[in-house]
Amino acid sequence: MPQGLFSVSWDLDGTFADTSVDLARALNQTRAEKGMGELPILDVARHVGKGAKWLVQNCLDPGLDPDEIEATVQRFLAYYLVGCSQMTKAYPGVIEYSRALRAAGIKQALATNKPRRFTERILSDLGWNSLFDSVHCGDDGRAKPDPEMLNHCIQSLGSRAEQHLHLGDTPTDAAAANAAGCLFLGVRWGMDGGEGLMAEGVEPLFASLAELAAHMETL
Repeated sequence: MPQGLFSVSWDLDGTFADTSVDLARALNQTRAEKGMGELPILDVARHVGKGAKWLVQNCLDPGLDPDEIEATVQRFLAYYLVGCSQMTKAYPGVIEYSRALRAAGIKQALATNKPRRFTERILSDLGWNSLFDSVHCGDDGRAKPDPEMLNHCIQSLGSRAEQHLHLGDTPTDAAAANAAGCLFLGVRWGMDGGEGLMAEGVEPLFASLAELAAHMETL
């Protein structure tokens, strides 16, 4: 482990877990209500990470009026809540690495912009609650890229910014970590394959958990 590392926070969608299939299912059920055809999972996944409203605006008609957008968002969320853990799974090696961090004495938190009702259902259904010392969600307060969520992570884990690492797959995660003054490492196994982070010039980026773990050994 890096010298002085005390705590780690994981983003959920696109970093800890692949939630794209369940999100695409709910989105396509919403599209079907409007007589629209299905979108491929990858076309939905690349819009994940900026909230449900962004997803609806970019995967349905971008010309929807404000009232219709809100109603459509609520329909999408209702579909998603029913099956948000059906096909969701951790990325290869993530569970094992999380357990290795715990065995090494590293405190861990989940820091996701996903609302708490979905996050808690996923963690409960998939048996992941015991992996995290604290869980921080997008509707608890100000969401990423605001640093508030990571500040709360750090405080809840009894850590300090200089002792904390955030792992994420989007520029939103990188910006939050930078604002919180903690270390950030980006992954490109997530929703957009790291395109957003690469466009922002974020380095280094890791294509697999094995690459990330090997890098951590060098710090």
